[in-house]
Amino acid sequence: MSRAVLSLIALGAVVCLAAPAGLSADTTKADTTKTVTFLDQGWSKETRELFYFTPQGSRMIPYAWFMALETPDGSGRFADSSHLESYGFIPADGPHALNPDALPVGFAIDPVEVPGRGRYLGLTCAACHTGNVTVDGHAIRIDGAPANLDMDRFYSDLAEAVSRTFFDQEVFQKFAARVVADPSSAAVKGLYQQFAEFQETIAADAAIRHPAVESGFGRVDALTQIINALAVVDQGDPGNFRLPKAPTSFPYLWLSPDLEFVQWSPIAASPIGRNGGEVLGVFGTATLTGKSDQPFSSSILIKELRDAEAWIGALKPPKWDEQLVSRIDGPLAARGEALFNQHCAGCHNAPPYRRTDPSANLFGKTFIEIGRVNYQEIGTDLAYVDALVQRVVRTNEVTAPLHDGKSLVSAPKYFGSIVEAVVKQKVSQLDLTKEEKAALSGFRLRPPGKPGGEPEPYAPPAATDLKASPLPGIWATGPFLHNGSVPTILELLSPVEERRTVFWTGGRELDRERLGFQSDYASERFRFDATLPGNRNTGHLYPREGLTHDERMAIIEYLKKL
Repeated sequence: MSRAVLSLIALGAVVCLAAPAGLSADTTKADTTKTVTFLDQGWSKETRELFYFTPQGSRMIPYAWFMALETPDGSGRFADSSHLESYGFIPADGPHALNPDALPVGFAIDPVEVPGRGRYLGLTCAACHTGNVTVDGHAIRIDGAPANLDMDRFYSDLAEAVSRTFFDQEVFQKFAARVVADPSSAAVKGLYQQFAEFQETIAADAAIRHPAVESGFGRVDALTQIINALAVVDQGDPGNFRLPKAPTSFPYLWLSPDLEFVQWSPIAASPIGRNGGEVLGVFGTATLTGKSDQPFSSSILIKELRDAEAWIGALKPPKWDEQLVSRIDGPLAARGEALFNQHCAGCHNAPPYRRTDPSANLFGKTFIEIGRVNYQEIGTDLAYVDALVQRVVRTNEVTAPLHDGKSLVSAPKYFGSIVEAVVKQKVSQLDLTKEEKAALSGFRLRPPGKPGGEPEPYAPPAATDLKASPLPGIWATGPFLHNGSVPTILELLSPVEERRTVFWTGGRELDRERLGFQSDYASERFRFDATLPGNRNTGHLYPREGLTHDERMAIIEYLKKL
C-alpha cells in the first residue's frame, strides 16, 4: 500500500478515535527470580518451545531493528525482558535455536530475507494463547490458555518507539550504530531511507488498530483488525476502515481442533482457514490488488501452521491439582455436577461429549458439538457481533470476482472468501495429495448436496450466534463472557446487579473461591469499566429463575474437576 493511502487511513483513525500429582517434573527457571511449574498437558518441553517460537508468516518489524530500538521514553531497550513483561509477555526459559536472543513466548523470526531489512520478527498464536497463573505467588504455566497480554498498548508503544527513533537524529544515530556493521554514511543513509518508509507504515497501522474502547490485558478486537488488515491495508482501500470498538478475550486452545466450529461467533471450521486468518490479522501480508501478477499471494507459512495445529491437537486441558492449588470438596462437586447437567450442559457440552453425526461428513469424521445462542437472546453486550454482521466491505478488481462481481459484500462473507482464496493460493504451491489437503482443512467437508456435485465446506448456520464452549480447564481462563466483562465464575452465575462494574485486570493470582483471578486495585493493573459500550457485563442469566449462593458454589466446585 502507498504511503499516501496509509497516511490517509491513519488520519481517519485518529479523527475517529518432584511434582505433586498431576504435574510433570518439568519445573524450570523462567528468569533469575521466578520458578515456573508446568502442568502435564501432553506436551514435552521440545513441543512446547516449538509451539512458542516456530514462525507462521507474521512480519511485524525487522528483527535487527527491534533488538536495537529504545523504549519510547529512552529508558532502555524495547526488547529487554523486563520491558516486554510489562505488557504481559511471558519470558522464555532461555535461548532456543528458533529464538537465539531469548525473546518472550510468542515471538518468532520469519525465514524470508527482505532486501534492506533482513529477516522480520513477528508473533505466533502462542503470544495470545499461553498463560501463567499463580497460587500463593508460585507460577504455573497453562499452555493454550488466554494470555495476560495488553496487545494494543504493546503495538502502540512499539510504533511510538519507531517514530521517536526516526524523528530524533541523535537517537537514530545510536540506533544505526547498533544495526549496521558498516558505519559509512552511505550505509546509514540507506538504513534511514528504509526506516523512513517503515515508520510511516507502522504509525498508520498502529493508528487503525487502536481501539475506541481500551482493551487492557487479555483482549483485542481481533475480527475488526483482521478485516481492516485485509480490506483496508492489503486491498488498499481506506474507505473500508472501521474503528475497532469491541475487544474480546483471547479464547483457550485446547479441544479447538476437535470442535465443529470456533471463534466467539462460531463462523470458522477449517483449521488452516482460521489459523491463516490469524496470521493475516497479526502482521501477515497478502496481495489483494491488481498491481501484482500474483493476486492472493501471502506470507502465510502453511507447513508451520499445519505443525502448530498438530501440536494443539495433542494439548490437554489443564487439570486442577489438589496438592498444588486446593482440595476439591467431593460431595459439593457432586451436587454441582447435578446442577450443571440440569442447567448448563444443554449449551456447554461436557465429557463424554455429544458429537456430530459422522454421516454428515464426507470422510465419516465426527466433532464435538458446540452450543449456539443468538447474541440478542443471551443478553450479553451486542457490540462484538454487531460490528461483524452490520459491516459491509467494498471489493476491488481482485476481490469482487470471489463474490460474483459484487462491489459490496457482508464482512463475514468477505472474511471467509478472502482467507479461503489466500490459503488456496499458498497450498497450490505445495506438492500435497488430496488426503493431505483434506487434513489441512481438518476434514471439514460435507458430502455433495446433489449427485455428482462438489463436496461442500462447513458453513455456519448463522453469524449472529455466540459460542458456548465446553468448559474443561475453565478455572484458568478468566475473566469471563466473550468480552471478559465478568471477573469470576461466581459473579457470572449471579444476577447482573451482583456483578462488579469496575475491576482490575492483569493480576494472575488465582481466586480459588470465586474462580477467576484476583481483580482488586493494583497500580500495574488495568481498570476495566463494565459500563462502557463493548464492555457491558449483562446477560448469561441461566437458569432464568436464578441460583442460590450455595448452588453457585456447588457448580464452581464441579467446574474445578472438569
